[in-house]
Amino acid sequence: MAAHIATAMKPKSNNSNSNNNSNCCSNGYSSDVSNGSDNNSPSPPPSPPKPRLTPSLSQCRRRLRSKTKSFVRRENLGSGLNFRRNLRYLLLLPLLYISGLLMCVGPFSGFWGYASVPGSVYRSYENFQRLWDDIRLDNSSALELSSVWKYKRRVKVQKPCPNSTARNHFSMYRTSIMESPGSSGYLIVDANGGLNQQRSAMCLVLTIQVHIWFFYAHICNAVAVAGLLNAILVIPRFELNSVWRDPSQFGDIYDEEHFINNLKGYVNVVRELPEALMERYDQNISNIPNFRVQAWATVNYYLGVVLPILRDQRVIRIAPFANRLTMNVPSHIQLLRCITNYKALKFSTPISSLAGKLVSRMIERSSMTGGKYVSVHLRFEQDMVAFSCCVYEGGEAEKLKMDSFREQEWKGKFKRKDRVIVPALNRIEGKCPLTPVEVGLMLRGMGFDNNTSIYIASGKIYQAEKHLAPLREMFPLLYTKESLATPDELAPFEGHSSKLAALDYTVSLFSEVFVTTQGGNFPQFLMGHRRFLFNGHSKTIKPDKRKLVVLLQDMDISWKAFKDEMEVMLAESDRKGMMVPRVKKFNRKTSIYTYPLPECACLQSSNNSTFRLTEGANVLNSHHESTR
Repeated sequence: MAAHIATAMKPKSNNSNSNNNSNCCSNGYSSDVSNGSDNNSPSPPPSPPKPRLTPSLSQCRRRLRSKTKSFVRRENLGSGLNFRRNLRYLLLLPLLYISGLLMCVGPFSGFWGYASVPGSVYRSYENFQRLWDDIRLDNSSALELSSVWKYKRRVKVQKPCPNSTARNHFSMYRTSIMESPGSSGYLIVDANGGLNQQRSAMCLVLTIQVHIWFFYAHICNAVAVAGLLNAILVIPRFELNSVWRDPSQFGDIYDEEHFINNLKGYVNVVRELPEALMERYDQNISNIPNFRVQAWATVNYYLGVVLPILRDQRVIRIAPFANRLTMNVPSHIQLLRCITNYKALKFSTPISSLAGKLVSRMIERSSMTGGKYVSVHLRFEQDMVAFSCCVYEGGEAEKLKMDSFREQEWKGKFKRKDRVIVPALNRIEGKCPLTPVEVGLMLRGMGFDNNTSIYIASGKIYQAEKHLAPLREMFPLLYTKESLATPDELAPFEGHSSKLAALDYTVSLFSEVFVTTQGGNFPQFLMGHRRFLFNGHSKTIKPDKRKLVVLLQDMDISWKAFKDEMEVMLAESDRKGMMVPRVKKFNRKTSIYTYPLPECACLQSSNNSTFRLTEGANVLNSHHESTR
């Protein structure tokens, strides 16, 4: 390199004057201005050449550094100016977007003379009154509940899961990750949230349905992590939440013995830590240091980060545990989620006993439709209405009431300067909870007549007497757990939101048609359970709310035109209900709790004990057999 540079710095011969600007280095930077040979303007005669001194290597480097720094400064200055200029436009665009929304659908739209955007104004009750005569007289084309679901797909016949093979797989897997035989230690998870989230936490916000199904996910995920780490799982503790105020523990909701026995050979489960470990932490599990795991943690994270700590400490406590395991896990770990959700988790005897009675009573009251009924997950409780920030027909008085309720429950959350609330936009985007009258109009439009039995799965409906009246006019056979059970039967459940939600879940699970109106964990888990139960079909109506709000605001639409649109929406729910995601190895993009197939298919069996809520609940088994 030095020889090359020295050669490059030797004086040039006279026949190379045109290149005398390369006296430093052949690197693209010149140390002197060129001789002007490229300049077309006249120039004076050249001066006699002066003796040239050969620059030293250090001088060449200094010149190169100075020119490089100058170039970098110019580049940085230019890019900085461009960034600031572009940043102004980036900040301006959201402001223009929000101001446009406020002018079109916000409170100032009237000042600009704009008509309301279709779907932005609640006029459903007015439309119900306008169309009621047509609805009342239209029972000629009643939809048979037994023929609602027409979409069929050939489902691959699955053999029952070979327990011995699966358990041998776990034995080999444990040997491969363990340096010595035996377990890695004890795993403790704090299941915080609703019952669905509990189920996923061991498989894996406002009302009781969210409460119960949050824990479903917790439980399934906890079992999966225990299997992954070869840990002994301590039955999860349920924290007393300030919103749900439910003191129920695992054994109050689920059958502990059934849970432990059905996981034998896969994951060891104990009710409490050994006395030696409890003494180390002064008999208080809360004294065990809490390990925070990143959300949607991968298998490699657990094996590389969590497992060494577990081996060293012999016990680890993870909280919070919601969504702390990715959906992409090895097949034998995914199977653990399936076994937990559909085999090991069974409601406790008090819950399953009353739930079985409620299902039997719904079947008895649905004699005109062959014992089949429709269940509706109605999210029109006061907290849900307030949280959505949607506007209905209550006027200024309702707005003030909801503002007060939001401030009381969420302490300034909705008054932050960075929070822009546009109720009309929420409605256009389908974020508003459907009202009872909207659910009724939709179902009557789809062809369900007034002989259809409807079960409402819900908490306390906001202004129930007022809002349920039109729904009851359209569907006189309207039931809730409160109307099906006696006060004495419900008395032990009062103050236990998780237990009440379990009743709603069970009655909805065995309905011929399930209707979801607002999303959340409850319908997602229920749709998955129904897919597992009904050969891959969720048998669920999931309305296109963006389309529905436009139709319900149209005061010129005829009943026939509305029915045509609803029939298309029902057909779309039928098609999507049978969808099975394409799952490649370690590449699942959907929740296994909503789409349990194909991984959980091997557990499907007509005599599977999963479907027996109690040993004596024969009505549920016979109902299941008749729907297969």
